[in-house]
Amino acid sequence: MTKYFEVIRRDGPARLGKLFVEKTIQTPAIISKDDYLCKGSVFCFGSTEEAMEPAPTSNGNKKLVILPYVPSALHVEQLIELPIQELNGPKGIVVHPFYGKPASADVYVMGSAGSLKNPRDLIGAVVGVRNRIPSDTALYVPALATPSNLAFLVYLGIDLIDTTRVVADAYFGRYHTRDGVRSLADFDELPCKCQFCQRLAKEGEDAKTLAGHNVLELEEELAVAREMVRRETIREYVERQVRVTPELTAALRLIDREHIYIEHRTPQHRRSTLYANTAESLNRVEITRFAERVLSRYTAPKSDVLLLLPCSARKPYSTSRSHRFFTMATGSSRRYLHELILTSPLALVPRELEEVYPAASYDVPVTGHWDLEERAWLLRCLGSYLEKNRYTRIVAHLDGELEQTVKDHGIDAVYTGGGTSDSALTRLSDAVREACQGAVRLGDMRLGRYRAVADYYFGSGAGDALLAGKVKVKGREIQNEKGKPLVMITPNGTIALSPEGARRLEPLGNYIVNIGDFLPKGSLLAPGVVDADEQIRPGDEVIIRGEKAFGVGRAKMSGWEMVESKRGVAVELKQIEKI
Repeated sequence: MTKYFEVIRRDGPARLGKLFVEKTIQTPAIISKDDYLCKGSVFCFGSTEEAMEPAPTSNGNKKLVILPYVPSALHVEQLIELPIQELNGPKGIVVHPFYGKPASADVYVMGSAGSLKNPRDLIGAVVGVRNRIPSDTALYVPALATPSNLAFLVYLGIDLIDTTRVVADAYFGRYHTRDGVRSLADFDELPCKCQFCQRLAKEGEDAKTLAGHNVLELEEELAVAREMVRRETIREYVERQVRVTPELTAALRLIDREHIYIEHRTPQHRRSTLYANTAESLNRVEITRFAERVLSRYTAPKSDVLLLLPCSARKPYSTSRSHRFFTMATGSSRRYLHELILTSPLALVPRELEEVYPAASYDVPVTGHWDLEERAWLLRCLGSYLEKNRYTRIVAHLDGELEQTVKDHGIDAVYTGGGTSDSALTRLSDAVREACQGAVRLGDMRLGRYRAVADYYFGSGAGDALLAGKVKVKGREIQNEKGKPLVMITPNGTIALSPEGARRLEPLGNYIVNIGDFLPKGSLLAPGVVDADEQIRPGDEVIIRGEKAFGVGRAKMSGWEMVESKRGVAVELKQIEKI
């Protein structure tokens, strides 16, 4: 916990922040020795007492001071423990990548970071250190960043880097670009036209000039990474960038296995489109989270008939040409069946959840071919879904490999062959009409949609709690019998509660932020949070509860982070009532 660092924006583990030292540093950032004072190795001093003497510039100013540290090899535990030293200004301490619980600081410097060549070491070190230090502190990883790995380091949650690696490489004739590093001597023509490369082309190899190019490339890549975080597209950029080397690709696959680390830091909703262009996209938290909620929180309406449909390029699906045709073909039978869309990479999208992120905001390369991983993921989810939600009859309007995949899995269904031609739609209409004979008529489909969306965002039972008693639908809003709004589904698929709706959900105990004895105004800052549900992620609708206030807002950080942090906006308030 620190008063010198604040996270401003998040996109997964990647974040934009501010480090309040002598000059405010916008992170992620490249820092130099001008930005801090490092006291160095403890072995440079005659005694521990001498090493721990206050730095001459640390008394009452904002110069970042990195305290003395004990050098240690990457996989060797630190044998000497230094006493804790308090400073009047910002403090940095060196932490071992794999061992020990760090003392309180504002900036943590990862020791031996330059030795993290192996992807497993890199992921293990960053995840381990991040989990051992407070979320509202900065992590500095020296001597590791290059233009090709920088975006991935930012994605991991690293806030501060330096130019040590690229400058040192210049003295060995190594030329850096975002596409990797090569020997300068291997180039017949330099791909960059910066002032340093123009000088290299005219005057030949010079270490200082080459270092200038390498540093410039690092700075340019940092600017790109920051912009990707602002646009909430850092993951898509990283999936492209890691193809530079097998080691980076392996590192991305390894970090995806650290599901808890990524999920705890990934927003519930992003403004950008989710592009699933690579095999690694199947492992994205947004995708696995959606599938898990469909299987655990969502309960299908009590229907005798299930209709399996393919996805469409246009989202939400119901606005697409193909799904409008499907709707016309099913006609009045639609009131007797439940629709489930099969798609990659989300696997299953119930019709009621088609506006929820990422179902309404994703795109994939369409080839008509389903690879083995996609098939296995789809069938695993579909099998679990059918175990939980039982149907008497199933109609599958699928074609190509998707139809064959479902058939091979042994699902007993009427297969109509898919398509949107007149004959195909006639087959669909006939199959649905026959399947729905004697089926139970479903209730109000609009209420079913609100029930499903509420359960998706607030957990099982939330929909029943919100819709209890006499309610009515008005536009995109649900109102109680007195006409007071309870909940609204926004055009981007998120849910918006009123205080009245929040009171109905409060007994469930989910997505609640408890605050102190005050009435918040504008934004709820992290220091005002007493406790928060650990399920809360940035972008979630939350219930604010305190001795003097009750209301609703939109989370700006995860619940666990609200409790840990001493700076930053925890919740953007929407409606607050004085108690």
